[in-house]
Amino acid sequence: MPACCSCNDIFQYETNKIIRIQSMNYGTIKWIFHVIIFSYISFALISDKRYQQKEPLISSVHTKVKGTAEVKMEILENGIKKMVSTVFDTADYTFPLQGNSFFVMTNFLKTEGQQQGFCPEFPTRRTLCSNDWGCKKGWMDPQSKGIQTGRCIEYKGKQKTCEVSAWCPIEAVEEAPRPALLNGAENFTVLIKNNIDFPGHNYTT
Repeated sequence: MPACCSCNDIFQYETNKIIRIQSMNYGTIKWIFHVIIFSYISFALISDKRYQQKEPLISSVHTKVKGTAEVKMEILENGIKKMVSTVFDTADYTFPLQGNSFFVMTNFLKTEGQQQGFCPEFPTRRTLCSNDWGCKKGWMDPQSKGIQTGRCIEYKGKQKTCEVSAWCPIEAVEEAPRPALLNGAENFTVLIKNNIDFPGHNYTT
């Protein structure tokens, strides 16, 4: 009975034999295939990025402003000037979101003791008058603060303006305080949260 293997079988190896055929037709076909394959791979990987999977996403951004600011204002009380201090928090200096932005108040003009009633309009070229003929009842100028009653009354001293039905006293036209009253706004913290949802993968980050 012959042995299962011999020493010659242990010390042997196999190799492939390559035959080179010199042919213009076969060589042309080979290089055409190479160019087609290389072009497709280059287009798929570099230009079209076929190795990436694309899908539309849904994004939403939420912002929150945190911080407090102390506002010191000089007021006139019983003919005496005094300094008062007020603390503003998030509910005081922020306003409802507008689209993809947020608004933080840094300065303001305050008109004390306003209530609805009748009072003289702030003097401007359109509101100055000398008698009732200069005022039109029911008229509201685009730049006015209220609706005219048709009366011309004293504003301050000998100066007269048209009486209006509005929040009285009328807000004066003056420059905003300098420096800004809420100068502590530069130390506020803005928290930005961006939620991105990939519906195709049911994944949110």
